[in-house]
Formats: sequence, structure tokens, C-alpha cells
Amino acid sequence: MVIYGTDLLSSILPYVHILSSSSSTITTTYCSQCLNLSNDLKRCSKCHHISYCSISCQRKDWIYHKYECLHLHQISSEYDLTRLFLRLIIRYKKDYGIEENSHTKRCLNDLKTHDNDIYNDKQRYKTFQLINQYLKLWNLFNDIDEKILFELYCRLIINTLTIHDTIDLKSIGYVDDDDESIYDHSCRPTCHTIFNGIYLTIRIISNDSNNEWTINYIDLLDTYENRQNLLYNNYYFHCQCKRCLENNNRNELILLEKIHYEEQQMDKFINKNDYLNAYQSSKNLLNYYDNILPYYHAYVSLQHIKHLKLELLLSETISDIILQSTMKNTHERVQISMGENHPLTQGIRKLCEQYKLEMSIKQRQIN
Repeated sequence: MVIYGTDLLSSILPYVHILSSSSSTITTTYCSQCLNLSNDLKRCSKCHHISYCSISCQRKDWIYHKYECLHLHQISSEYDLTRLFLRLIIRYKKDYGIEENSHTKRCLNDLKTHDNDIYNDKQRYKTFQLINQYLKLWNLFNDIDEKILFELYCRLIINTLTIHDTIDLKSIGYVDDDDESIYDHSCRPTCHTIFNGIYLTIRIISNDSNNEWTINYIDLLDTYENRQNLLYNNYYFHCQCKRCLENNNRNELILLEKIHYEEQQMDKFINKNDYLNAYQSSKNLLNYYDNILPYYHAYVSLQHIKHLKLELLLSETISDIILQSTMKNTHERVQISMGENHPLTQGIRKLCEQYKLEMSIKQRQIN
């Protein structure tokens, strides 16, 4: 019997990871090694590109960073991919391609490569040639045959996963991991990937009578055409999950348009401190999400957190019974989808405890 959110298919440290360089907000607030938020990051004194929250994290990362430190300023394009590829090669050399964990023993060589597809993909093969030029320029890994380097590059391209933060699930980095790669994609997944700092967990969020555990490789709130194009262009297959086979395109398009509209409206109202209208948009969003996303999916849980916070801001106009019901429902969803020790779960728990304390104080004052 599956108990949603408590049965973990995997909880591991990824094979290799990097922090994204796409935003200065990311690089100046997250540690490059542990991926935790920090107000006291220290930049590497040599390259001035990479920051750490502690000497301990800097030392842990040095096994990789020492190869890239003096060369980062020379990377004119494909910065993140170059760094992740370099780290994959280092791990490959260190482990001879073997990675073990409690759930599976898999050789890096067993991962899907799609090497023929990538070789024929002009842009991706051109990127490999560019990165290979960097390695030659830096005089790195000359002892590894170029064919092996290309195979590693192909595995990296196919098996890279986006890291999401623990605040609002925004993208902050990338991992290459063999454990995640054993799960097929579905636009109605039975599992999802959750990060808590550097740790990657795959949690069950929906039951499947055949125990076919799937995750989503792409944005589930995209249209059918976009999802199929993204999957083929990035992973060289077309999805044939139940949602895609049903493909009630017109109804789904209308629903997705409503979702994107209400998301924009809610953000606009919040920015204007118009919490009442933001609350109405949030209610609409929750109804729409339930029609397209798994009940315990992280996106849905995150919206429930936002909805609860809006209710608390409007607590003078919302009954205690409704608030308590929302708190209970939100805590249950977040705990199941994120896990007991996830910062979002802990944050909701504290919020509920604080509200109960305030209600207790008010009740005493009334009495």
C-alpha cells in the first residue's frame, strides 16, 4: 500500500551539481556548494566567480573548483553547461563511472546517451565542440578519448535536472543524476522531484495500480503542442501518457489560459496590496490546478501556501473555522508533497502554531 509522500523512491546527493549563473540574485544569495541561502557569502579570492557560505563548503567543492577556477573568465558562452560537464568528467574519472546508492547500483555507462540524435543535432554537437575546445585550451583531460567525452556529454544533456529552491520552487541550478534518470516522463506524473538544499528526493504523489512511477521532465502547465515539441527537441521522444493521448486540446487550452491569467492577476493585486481580489484569484487558481495537476504536486502545494497567507491577511473578514480548515489542508498537502523536514513544511507548521497562540491570547482577553 502506498502512503502518499511518505514512501520515498529516492533520497540522495546528486552525482554532480552547479548553481545557475543566470541571475546575480542567485549567485549572491545561495552557496555554490550546499545551495543554502546565506547572508554572508564569501567569493573565491582567485576567480571571484564562485561564492560559499563557509570554509567547509569551499573545501568540499575544491575537488571540482580547482580545475575551473583560473579559467571561468574565459568561458564566453555555455557557461553553466561547461561547468557541469567539467564536474561530470571529474566524477567519472574519480569513480570510473560507478555510482552507488541505497536504491540502485547503476553504472554511468548505462545511462541513455542518444548519441546519434545529439550528433545529428547541429546545435548540440556544435556546443560539444565548443566545450571540448575549452578543455583543450585549458589542457584538461587529455588522457580521455574524445569519443568518451562525447558520450559523457550526451549523458549529461539527456539526464540533467533543474534544481528548485526551498522558498518558491524557482530554478537555481542544475544536477546530473543517475537515480532520477530511471524514471520515465509523464504529463500526469505519479512522483515528483523535490530539493532541500543539495539533497534530491523523489516523492510519490499519486497512486498507480501498475507501480509505474513517473516524473515530469517539463512544465506541466504548458500546452500539448509545446510539451511535445520540448520533449522531442530535448529528449528525442513524444509523450504518450494518458493526458497526451486524451489530448482534449481545446478544453486544456482554455484551462491553461485561465491559469496564466489568474496567476498574473494575483501577482498584480498583491503588488497593489489588494489582497481581497488576490484572494479571489487564488481561489480560482486552486480550482483550475486541481483539474490539470496531481493533487499533491508541489506547484499545487505552493499555491495553497500563498492562499493561506492571503487568508491570514484578510483574517478580520474570514471566519476562524475557514482559516483553521485552510491551515489543516495546507499543512497536510505541503507535508506530503515536500516532506516533513522541508523548509516550506516547517514554515507552515510555525505559521499554524503562531495563529493558534494568537487565537488563544484573544480568547483569554475576551474571557
